[in-house]
Amino acid sequence: MRTERLSFFVESVQAVPGGWQLEGEPGYHPRHWARPGDRFDRACCEHGREERNLDLVVVELTGSSAVVTGAGGDQLRPGDIVSGERLIEDDILAGEGSSG
Repeated sequence: MRTERLSFFVESVQAVPGGWQLEGEPGYHPRHWARPGDRFDRACCEHGREERNLDLVVVELTGSSAVVTGAGGDQLRPGDIVSGERLIEDDILAGEGSSG
């Protein structure tokens, strides 16, 4: 097993029923984009503001927004970067490099 880092760059935050909608941009490569059920557990400002703990679960993610639920969404501000990790099984990784 190994971990993949997940991130989302927040441009705006809006409260929605049951959580928050984050407008912005997911991490640098689609493989590292969060999927429904993944968790963001940290937030920091891209300009160096102190890291904060979160417990947000991704409900939905597109190329320009994420809907999350849980604790800490009320702390998010434009300019924040939220991050987390996903465990990947080695046999799944081996399958990515195979040609069918």
